[in-house]
Amino acid sequence: MARGGIRGGIDHEGIGKLGMTYKANAALAAAVAAAGGIGTTAGRAAVIGKAVTWSASPFEAGFGSAGDPLLGIVESYDYDNNMTVLTRGYAYAPGVSGSLPSPGNILVVNGSGAVMASTGAVGVARADAVMTTDATGPVMVFIG
Repeated sequence: MARGGIRGGIDHEGIGKLGMTYKANAALAAAVAAAGGIGTTAGRAAVIGKAVTWSASPFEAGFGSAGDPLLGIVESYDYDNNMTVLTRGYAYAPGVSGSLPSPGNILVVNGSGAVMASTGAVGVARADAVMTTDATGPVMVFIG
């Protein structure tokens, strides 16, 4: 999803990419179902590109709660409720309207699939750049 022109054509998306498989937790699977289900493009699109955190199980992920650490960004969603989550590298993620992070801010999830600046937590994800003048981003995220 290149955003050419926003930064003069420079785009880091996909650099250093590492994806891992996680099971969607019940809340994330419910979001897919509410948007049309696994068998529809709209259902899968409801979570692809969204920010997730760990759930109760170390192999399960979901939207979490505001302030939870960022695990990664959902890259794909499969018919068995498994998903590939980008856990390292650069990716775009939606931001929180009116509260976009600044470059270098440590990022956490907002509980709805977006990223926001941490208010004290430490973590491995940070904002690289806010790529637009739109109120919700996207935010270029570096997960290291």
